[in-house]
Amino acid sequence: MKEITKELKQKMQNFDESHQRLEILKDKYEGETAYIVTGGPSLNNHNVDELKSFLSDKLVIGIKQTYDLFYEEMDYQLLNAVNIKTYDYKTDNTIVAWTVYQQDQPYYIINNDVPCDFMTPIYRNHGSIHNTIAATGDWSEIGFDVSFERPWGPGLMYELAIPLSMYLGCKKIVTIGWDIGILREHEKGQQYINYDHFYQKGRDKHKVEYDGVNVERLPIGGSGGITYDEVKMNIEGALGLYEYLKGRGIDFSIVSDRNPASELIPRKTMKEIYDADTK
Repeated sequence: MKEITKELKQKMQNFDESHQRLEILKDKYEGETAYIVTGGPSLNNHNVDELKSFLSDKLVIGIKQTYDLFYEEMDYQLLNAVNIKTYDYKTDNTIVAWTVYQQDQPYYIINNDVPCDFMTPIYRNHGSIHNTIAATGDWSEIGFDVSFERPWGPGLMYELAIPLSMYLGCKKIVTIGWDIGILREHEKGQQYINYDHFYQKGRDKHKVEYDGVNVERLPIGGSGGITYDEVKMNIEGALGLYEYLKGRGIDFSIVSDRNPASELIPRKTMKEIYDADTK
């Protein structure tokens, strides 16, 4: 699997435009399972060495900081300018993809040699949160076959991780560490969320405390404070996404003990997945 990704990454360098580079990836992992590893706190529930061993020959799509745990196993790293830091890329085997939603972001990435194999713009990134794909339920719009530009998710899972898995030709998608967030309400009616990451110790607007080490942020990013409404939209939209994928013959399941999305979406444990893999 990693050799396929490495060869694709090399071929992409022959083209200047992101949409040309993306076209190279079409159906190159046809029939495979995409394991999307995200940064939710439930990722800490797993034995990292066991998970790394399992993922070593799988198609792995990682969100942001999960690269630091799974850099050897990761085929694709997905980034945006929210809650972002610099990375020490240890191999040439990972294809790095960005979504960009402000005019200065592509220029910064290009002019400062920020690692990026392709980037896609977010459209509808203005106005009401009710314009997001999770709110409208227009899931037929998320595919790269429909548009290179990405509908506003909100978030990388809806904007890039799922659409990329589809574009690569995957017939199964398993999310690991996709916890979304927990909605809360104070007695006085104030709404808030429990939203954390597997690495999170505390942060300010310039740095992240990452395993006790402050890591410099990229200047194009923000602190990544997701809102109550965004979490609510993601929770409510997940069932529609599952049904859409099911209608396309794509199996979708969640590995998380705290994801609050509909229970109609199949849940799995890593033990179940490990056991099935050895049969």
